[in-house]
Parts: sequence; C-alpha cells; structure tokens
Amino acid sequence: MLYRCYAKINLTLEVLRRRKDGFHDLASVVHTISLADHLRIEPNDEILSRVEGIEAIENNLISHAAYLLAGETRTRLGATLTLDKHIPTAAGLGGGSTDAATTLVGLNALWSTGLGYHALLELSAKLGSDVPFFLRGGAALMRGRGDELTALPALAGQWLVLAVPRATLPNKTATLYATLRPGDFSSGEASRALAEQLPLSLTDTALVNAFERAARATFPGLNATWVELEQLCQRHFHLSGAGPALFALAADRSEAQALEVQIIHTGVSAFAARTVARARRRIQPNTSSAMGYP
Repeated sequence: MLYRCYAKINLTLEVLRRRKDGFHDLASVVHTISLADHLRIEPNDEILSRVEGIEAIENNLISHAAYLLAGETRTRLGATLTLDKHIPTAAGLGGGSTDAATTLVGLNALWSTGLGYHALLELSAKLGSDVPFFLRGGAALMRGRGDELTALPALAGQWLVLAVPRATLPNKTATLYATLRPGDFSSGEASRALAEQLPLSLTDTALVNAFERAARATFPGLNATWVELEQLCQRHFHLSGAGPALFALAADRSEAQALEVQIIHTGVSAFAARTVARARRRIQPNTSSAMGYP
C-alpha cells in the first residue's frame, strides 16, 4: 500500500489561555494541502521503518504509531514502513503528524485490526496534538489542545505558495509559548468567524496567528526573510503553526508556481500547493514518488 500523506496549514491559530495542566487552549482553523510525504506500507514479520528524502530523521512518528497500534490491538504482525519525505520537518506543516495518522490508518487496514474512527482518534491523540486532525483532514476547527475537532466545508482548490526559511529554534514550541505576551492571546472569535465563512474564498484579513510576533522576534533571521518575501512577491505572508513556514494566497496554479520560482531564486525553499479535502490518498505502487498535485 502506498499513500500520499498531505501537509496542513493553519489558516488561523489563536491561543486562548494557559490551562492548569500547563498546556494551552487553542482555537485554530486548519486545512490539508497538496504538499505531501509518501508512505509505503508492506507486510513483514516485524516492524521496520526507514526514512528517505529531504531532512530524513531517525526518530520519527511512524515507528511510534506502529508500535502503539500493535500494542493496543495485541497483534503479532509486522510491517515495513518506508517514508519518502517531501514536507520540511519542524516547520509548522504537520509532516510528522500526517505520517503518524497515515500509519495508524494503513496498518489498521493491513493488519485487519478493525478499529473504528473513534478508537483511532483516541490512539492518535497519544502521538501529538495535530495527529487526530490528520485521520480525516480537509478543513476543521481545532479547539482545546487540538484534540477537539469540528469538521468544516473544505475549500475547493485554493492555491497558495509556501516558503520555508532556514530558521531553526531549539525546543521551538515550548520556546514560542514562553515568549507569548498578554497581547498575543485572543478570544477565538477570528477562528469562529472563519469557520462560519468556509467554504467561501479566503482573504488575508481573516488569517491570524498568535505566534507571529513571537516568531518574528525569536527565530534567527526570520523577520528579515519575511519582509523580503513580502516585498518581492507583493503578497502578505502568514505563519503556519509555530513556524517557520510561511504561506501566501494565490489566485490560481499559474500564479502560485510563478511565486514559487521567485522565492526559490532567493535561496528559500518554496512549494506551490493547493488545498485538498482529505488527509491522504492511496496511490498506485508504480506512481512517481515526486511530489505532485492530487
């Protein structure tokens, strides 16, 4: 079985309050996009995994997801999991989370373990706050720690361009949360308003992210790159997740691809993409592993 595992962007991301358990309550409208990793799942007597492609990492969520499902279902079956990375890691695009969710769904089918959506939802929450969303994908309003999901009408092929600056930050998420100021918190109204608006066309004014100020101040070099991209492309760029990935809306595929070329010429990684209404796509084994549009 070969799957295309789609990334996501946060159209809104609001931090409402700090909880007593140390986490934060969020409100976020998220949407899957066509940038994708490829995950091949094949039968085996034991669980083996390997990661190939860009930014290959040893510690990956597909292994965690496989062992979690095996332990929960007490199966003695195995699988070989081969992940071909295209989604930049630790960028705010949900690459690890979409791979983990696809692993749960794919192995649930391969092993005939018969877990339903709600059982998989409980398991996925143990792997990370974004993983439950990727069981279905499309558009959703995320609340709480990200595990409270309300499905929304998906956007029909909204084109955009992603820019992923080479900006790294140790303990990124914890550092950015610690950098938030009272003015960065909000009520969740922007997310509720956009949720009610979908699937109408997006506007820049509807897109907000609580981490924008903190990300500009904390990621080395990000603010300068952000300003340069907006001047070059004459577009407003928005932060996805906790960053450093940025995205800008485009009118169509041609415009998105033209912006992609402009950004790449500056030395920043870029990807033309569009919104998709699902978390993954089953593809034929002989399909090219290059990132393509669904």
